[in-house]
Amino acid sequence: MRYRMTGFSTRKRSALDGFVCLCLISLAYSFNLDLHHPVLFRGPEATFFGYSVLEHVHDNTRWIVVGAPRANSSFSSSVQSPGAVYKCRIHNNPEQRCTEMDLGRGNKQRESCGKTCQGDRNDEWMGVSLARQDKPNGKILACAHRWKNVYYESEHILPHGYCSVIPASLQGKSQPLIPCYEDHKKTYGEEHGSCQAGIAGVFTEELVIMGAPGSYYWTGTVKVFNMTSNTHYNLNQDNLSPPRYSYLGYAVTAGHFSSPNTTDVAAGAPQDSGGGKVYIFRIEGTSLVKTFQASGKMMGSYFGSSLCAVDLNADGLSDLLVGAPMHSEIRDEGQVSVYLSSGNGVMEEVAILNGDNAYNAHFGECITSLGDIDDDGYQDVAIGAPKEDDYGGAVYIYHGDATGIVNKYSMRLSGRSINPSLQMFGQSISGNVDMDGNGYPDVTIGAFMADSVVLFRSRPVISVDVSILLPVSINITVPQCHEGPQHLNCFNVTICMSFRGKHIPGHIELLYNLTADSDKRHRGLPPRVYFGNGGEQTVAVSQRFSLEINRQQCHHYTSFVRKEVKDVFAAIVFEAAYSLGKHIVDEHQDRELPSLTPILRWKKGEKIAAKNETWFEKNCLSEDCAADLRLHGKLLLSGRYIGSHLALGGVRNVSLNLTISNAGDDAYDTNIYFNFSREVHYINFLQRVSQ
Repeated sequence: MRYRMTGFSTRKRSALDGFVCLCLISLAYSFNLDLHHPVLFRGPEATFFGYSVLEHVHDNTRWIVVGAPRANSSFSSSVQSPGAVYKCRIHNNPEQRCTEMDLGRGNKQRESCGKTCQGDRNDEWMGVSLARQDKPNGKILACAHRWKNVYYESEHILPHGYCSVIPASLQGKSQPLIPCYEDHKKTYGEEHGSCQAGIAGVFTEELVIMGAPGSYYWTGTVKVFNMTSNTHYNLNQDNLSPPRYSYLGYAVTAGHFSSPNTTDVAAGAPQDSGGGKVYIFRIEGTSLVKTFQASGKMMGSYFGSSLCAVDLNADGLSDLLVGAPMHSEIRDEGQVSVYLSSGNGVMEEVAILNGDNAYNAHFGECITSLGDIDDDGYQDVAIGAPKEDDYGGAVYIYHGDATGIVNKYSMRLSGRSINPSLQMFGQSISGNVDMDGNGYPDVTIGAFMADSVVLFRSRPVISVDVSILLPVSINITVPQCHEGPQHLNCFNVTICMSFRGKHIPGHIELLYNLTADSDKRHRGLPPRVYFGNGGEQTVAVSQRFSLEINRQQCHHYTSFVRKEVKDVFAAIVFEAAYSLGKHIVDEHQDRELPSLTPILRWKKGEKIAAKNETWFEKNCLSEDCAADLRLHGKLLLSGRYIGSHLALGGVRNVSLNLTISNAGDDAYDTNIYFNFSREVHYINFLQRVSQ
């Protein structure tokens, strides 16, 4: 797998009949990345535009920064395919144009870089990785892992790797970083001669972290530089002995694994011991001390080739996702391991994610924290499977929660469904930045084999509050209402709705369907109550509210009790199923990025409905109505038949006198069953009630 280091790479970079339609529409768009208005940017052909991608904001101007590591540079025309970094403005850019950034490196193929350093920029792969400084108006790190020191080219060409720290404004001269260069070191393979720094990079508030997988004959290492104190940190080799060709530093990340107040470094070594490993290091003085390691479960799975530090359960500690994109059941389906942090270097594997477990998908090639895209208080992640669908690519969205992560993905984005030309969609992903100003972080995904990146915006999420107001109980002994000539038992039903969310301009429509005695109806039994609707009896009413945010409205109804109700014990349940209708925006609309329609907050397995219940009043001293029923019967025969038996054909009519008495609580739904010969036919029933 060493071709990944030097050439083409597939590695990650960093209800009711009338209401059914309403419910289905709501469920079909239940997750809040908008797929109907993607913003597609295209770069020069055959440049790997989109191999890396980064969302960026500076002084309220939003950009997508894109790496194209096979591009020719308009600022360095004498250099052969050095790669380039592009910037794509989000607003005021109706044609979705991207322009190359001038990193201030001049037009020379070779450049002096130290006492025994002569840089060669041909095919350096600038833009192989991108990282954003973790603070407002942060700088950008762009790297070229194939940059070479050719000072000793007659003996050795040394692929040190090169990184540029780009100003937050995306203008002006960048700061060079060549972390592996040392004066008079000239042996290829030994120490850092072939380190290829920058194949992966992370930029915290103070630290620049660069993976250097080629150091020490491709054992690999991590280069960490503090931009504030100008301090370099080196790995402490105690308890750390990866073999040659482990590629330590192939992927790097940083997080609060030990405590919320410290920053630790994680690095992957996807060929360590064959199955791959991941390490976490704590900074002690100028050393990086190992505090945790985990191993892949399958030879050749490339476990550790992608990493993501993210606080999934909102406990202040960073958790770790580790990709193994070549984990195979049949061929390279890929999987991601999720480790939750308990602090002080204690990590527990709690989940294995595998998307759709698709053939040759390389699920886990890229893993990225997205921020809280659905505004539920927990961080979310995206996982790329760029070879899925025969290299079309796919990206899976997973949500964090109080337990760590929801094991089933909430959304799958298919590259070919977005645009049939996209290839290797999901090789690079960036998030955690609100690109359209609606208060929700958005997601940008690269498809470098189509020289494209796609911006997906997050739709606002609303939480609906529904109240169904009912009487505590219903008295059915005294009629309260008149419907024509009839005197009926009735009661009031009120439904109130409001919604919460952020950045929801204008009005939204909420459509609802209110069903009476819904539990009976769901079981196919006749409901005991109904709504009077213009003289018609209906068990459900449908209506809509037009609401502003945090403004409650109510509708009032009268419900009637059917005569001869038998079941007075079961609760009378009212259920309101609801969905979103139109979104009416009063303010001026951005033509390029118009406001997106909100969606309802919803989780799989949950019904988008609210319920409340009431009960029939019962005249009982005990809660379960303990009746004391007694039955006495007498057969009344005429003529000479004075016994208890009757000869067939002797008389035409026979009467049975039954007396029922109750010495206990009121009895409800009382039934008497008769058994008699087939030759006897029932005629009539006469009832006399005595107190």
